[in-house]
Amino acid sequence: MGIDEINKNLQLHLPQNSMECLRLHARKQAENEFFLRLMHGDEIIELLSYLRENNVYKDICPFWTDDHSNYVAIYISGPLKYRVCYVDHEETDLSPAFRSIDTFIHAVEEDDTADWHDLKKDYPSTDSTIKEKQEDLQAVQALQKILDEYKEIDEEIRCQYIFSIMALTPSESLDMLLHYVDDEDMYVQERACEILGFHQYVPARDKLRTIAETGMHNGKLAAKRALEKIRAKRKEREV
Repeated sequence: MGIDEINKNLQLHLPQNSMECLRLHARKQAENEFFLRLMHGDEIIELLSYLRENNVYKDICPFWTDDHSNYVAIYISGPLKYRVCYVDHEETDLSPAFRSIDTFIHAVEEDDTADWHDLKKDYPSTDSTIKEKQEDLQAVQALQKILDEYKEIDEEIRCQYIFSIMALTPSESLDMLLHYVDDEDMYVQERACEILGFHQYVPARDKLRTIAETGMHNGKLAAKRALEKIRAKRKEREV
């Protein structure tokens, strides 16, 4: 089953430019061995059927695998549509890492031996265009609206939505994330500290200092690392 059949049979409605990119990529995969292997149609259908048993995965469709039970998936519905994420068999984090199918394929084709962790990701971003930031903020607002409207949302789904919000939030809008530093979910607290540290966001220092002292275990460690990154930024400016 080829790319076009997968798109049609699963009613994915992928954009035409992404379909062309996938077709060319499929040919390259047929000619060369890639560490991240484009799966056959029957593999995709079987895995998708399994993932659909858990609502956490309802918006994604896996396309690539490292053959070690880890997968690269495309968002096929919802606010994150057509972005690309990683399905790790050990730890769930479905926040988008690539802005589109095209940018992911470009990254993979630069080095066919690269695994997921070797790839230069689009998110979190420090150099997005104005248009990209607007698109990301629209997705963030759509996810936040779901969280606001469905207070009884499953905790794991809530966690994944917040992970995605934090990944997509542009550097100019990081104040939107500060309240997540106080979140009762230790994984949300940890990720908020990590993202603020990644961006070396100085206005978060006071909150991070508090979490470094009184936060949950994961949050404490992440807050300390974030503060180190912020201090490094300050030292660079002083040089």
